[in-house]
Amino acid sequence: MATGALQRLSAALNAAAEKLLMVIGAAICVILFAQVVFRYAGYSLGWSEEVSRHLLVAITFLGGTVAYKRASFIGLQGIGHRFGPAFQRSMVFALQLLTLACFALIAWFGAAYTIKAAEHTSASLQIPMSIPYAVIPIASIVFIVHVLADMAAARSGVQAAR
Repeated sequence: MATGALQRLSAALNAAAEKLLMVIGAAICVILFAQVVFRYAGYSLGWSEEVSRHLLVAITFLGGTVAYKRASFIGLQGIGHRFGPAFQRSMVFALQLLTLACFALIAWFGAAYTIKAAEHTSASLQIPMSIPYAVIPIASIVFIVHVLADMAAARSGVQAAR
């Protein structure tokens, strides 16, 4: 895949994730507020805690992809400065390869776990557990696209669009 196409795909996935995070965050707020109102009125929304928990997990995984794209994680900026730019580039490349391998493993095992969880249902919603677990391989694939876009941009000498 060409560097430009990979950059556009990475940017499009990030934009979609950001919008989805806003919707999920708003949904959690509304659901938890409704739960408080209903409990005050003497009723309980039995499904609200389960839905909120699953949505919070989705925010965690999808939010990680946005944080990576925005370069908001803690960096290791000072390590390579003493040894020069060539060492720094090789260090960044090695870290990108390790990150790629890590998210490939998470995507692989996350997909296997998601498929395996299809036979189990959630406690209150009675939906297949593969639905909430699907965020693990999906977010991992988004991470992989972001890392590949950064690697392609570094190889071509273009600064990755954050």
